[in-house]
Amino acid sequence: MRNLLHFILLCWAAGAHAGTIQVTVYTAGNLPIPGAIITLQGVHPPATATHGITDSAARLTFQPVQAGEYIITAAAPGFSTVSTGPFVWQGRDTAITLVLPSNVRELAGVTITAGKPLVEANGDKVIYNTENDPSLAGLSATEALARTPFVSVDGEGHVQLKGKGGFIIMLNGKQTSMFANNPGEALKAFPASIISKIEVNTQPSAKYEGEGINGIINIITKKKVAGYNMHTSLTYNTIGQVNPNMAFNLKYGKLGITSFVYFANSMNFHAHGKQVYTPLITAPFAERRTLDTTTTNGYMAGGNLEVAYDIDSLRTLSLYGRLAAGGKTLEQQSLISSYGAGQDLLQQSRLTSKDESHSPSGEAGFDYQQQFRQPGRSLFVGVNVQASGQKKILQSGQVYATGDERLLHNQYRGSNTQTSIQADYALPLHPSVILEVGTKAIFRQVGSVYTSQVKDQGAEQYHSDLANDDELTYTQNVWGLYSMGTWKIKHSGITFKAGGRLEKTKVQGHFIRKQTDVAQNYYNFLPSFSGTKNWESGRRLTLQYSRTLTRPGLTFLNPYTDNRDPLLITRGNEHLQPEFTNNAEVSFSDFNSTFSYSLALSGALTHGGIQRYIHFDEATGVSTQTYNNIGRSLVAGLSGYLSANPVKQFSATLNFSCYYADFNNTANATEKGSGLYGSFSTALTYLPNEKWMFFNNVNYTMPALQIQGRSGDFLFYNIGAGYWLYKKKLRLTAAMLNFLDKYWRVNDRFESPQVRQQSTSFRAVRTFSVGLRFNFGRLKENTSRKRGVNIDDAKQEPQ
Repeated sequence: MRNLLHFILLCWAAGAHAGTIQVTVYTAGNLPIPGAIITLQGVHPPATATHGITDSAARLTFQPVQAGEYIITAAAPGFSTVSTGPFVWQGRDTAITLVLPSNVRELAGVTITAGKPLVEANGDKVIYNTENDPSLAGLSATEALARTPFVSVDGEGHVQLKGKGGFIIMLNGKQTSMFANNPGEALKAFPASIISKIEVNTQPSAKYEGEGINGIINIITKKKVAGYNMHTSLTYNTIGQVNPNMAFNLKYGKLGITSFVYFANSMNFHAHGKQVYTPLITAPFAERRTLDTTTTNGYMAGGNLEVAYDIDSLRTLSLYGRLAAGGKTLEQQSLISSYGAGQDLLQQSRLTSKDESHSPSGEAGFDYQQQFRQPGRSLFVGVNVQASGQKKILQSGQVYATGDERLLHNQYRGSNTQTSIQADYALPLHPSVILEVGTKAIFRQVGSVYTSQVKDQGAEQYHSDLANDDELTYTQNVWGLYSMGTWKIKHSGITFKAGGRLEKTKVQGHFIRKQTDVAQNYYNFLPSFSGTKNWESGRRLTLQYSRTLTRPGLTFLNPYTDNRDPLLITRGNEHLQPEFTNNAEVSFSDFNSTFSYSLALSGALTHGGIQRYIHFDEATGVSTQTYNNIGRSLVAGLSGYLSANPVKQFSATLNFSCYYADFNNTANATEKGSGLYGSFSTALTYLPNEKWMFFNNVNYTMPALQIQGRSGDFLFYNIGAGYWLYKKKLRLTAAMLNFLDKYWRVNDRFESPQVRQQSTSFRAVRTFSVGLRFNFGRLKENTSRKRGVNIDDAKQEPQ
């Protein structure tokens, strides 16, 4: 009888118009719940479940293909799951309302949600549940990241993942322009109070691994109702650094606006140091010493604006833009002395220089994202355009003890435009198998115009230095295809990922005045694989392999020569090629509520590594520093994370990494190097009551080894306290930084077969900082939807 009833219903519905089922979800207090997950399950006839997410009005519409018997289930974070039970749908427009009771209980004004540990593993991600850490109240995302597994933050806001750079920061699973440039300043202004959790993925898919990405940090915000909020803060310290910033978010219906502005100023930052150059072969001098005094003034400023529109519960369109500017003035006075073998003074001069630089930049783009009712199926299309410029003016004067003088006036103008077009598609082939495919094209245009004018003793006017006077046009086009498969073995906790990326790169460069060309044209294939085993107890075992490449950035390619000191010059190398690295890692983790740890053994083999090297001319005594693909390195090491929460009021975390590197110069077999490098950082927090918070951070970094030496190490530490002044909206924070050391001594040492360079610099580090943060408005969901197009494959600074 029941089957006959269903047959009659189906026949009747076949001739009717296509009806819909509209589901609306409310709280017990009759408030809408946007972002709730709705499942429509066919009972008779049996059908694959259809999933969706409610829009900003807490509504979702289904359009079943046929009449029949169905069950609808609704779930949302912080609420109990509710189902309708089986019901017969006859093909007509139907409205269903579900009320979700809260599963959150309140005690003494504090909301407590049971069940989530502070740190946990989920698939290939490690998750830090920041909403369960009360010590973050009133702090910024910088402090939250300092307590996140595998992440370390130094005193200047620089972030590292497992002791390395080369990662991206996402917001709600999407790359945002807020963190695209100057992420340190953006993170200081981003409030931790609206962050739900931070996910760390050190096994990103092939769409990222091909571009040198070592991992992804994904900041997930709390999902609540619409409204607005604003966060403004001001930080000042006694060494002349001022940092005001402000963020404003608005969510109204389907429209979301995210804006952010910041300014950072460094006033009269003083440093002093000395350099010693010792030839190891016959040269015009036996030793050359330089004593320096440097004063630096600089600033950074910028603003972001993003508008996101939810077309419906499954489709979102985002438009975004960014403007930024930075500048620095460096004034230096040097006393240069050259000595003979018997320490007799051969020559002495005073060098005074003023180096001004300005770097405006901008970005614009749009994203289109679509989720489908089939779980795991998604589409993304994005276009991103970035433009930056650099203007540099160097003026110097060198006066010798003999009365001779040399005046120099250099100018450099550079431009860099990058356009990226990307499309990604994810398709579930099976409930346990997902296939990701995509394509990306990157078009780069680099321009460089540089001139150098010299005025010698007795000359009436400057004359051009033709060896340092030219114009370069440089284009780099990259086309890429990738595919990635994910297989989850049901009920086993085992996940496998395998994929690859095929790229074609074409480079064309032309020096206009010298009439010389630079050309490259090559293909490369970059495979990746990972396997993860998760246990319900919180333990996790991971094995991964990937091949990555890193292309040289403008810092390395720039052919401009800095010749303010005629015996010590630096320049880039426009002929540089990308470096390739094979990476392997095995790690084991155990996460629970009171004590968590993770240990990883890793190895990396790099061919054609971009290395700084020094060439010394024994006839003239001139040292030339530049870069070349001469590095072959093997790096192996241990990295880890420890976290302890013995009581609710106290927490402690430790991130550390220690690597051993062995280098060989492929252009000179006799030149080799090996040694240790790494970092560690700790964060301690104590909350005696709801108003007070005490904290301590320590970060120590020993930079990576290079073929001809290494830069010096750096130690940062602080101790401070925070106090709520006004209804948990205004917070005062004060801290002492490096209070045991007025100056930090940095020792750099580089040595080639011809010359040894030793530099010692002293920078002011002891300081007292004070900050105010004011929050107002009511919006718990950050409105940023932008995923962005990642173009972070360029190596930008010397490592």
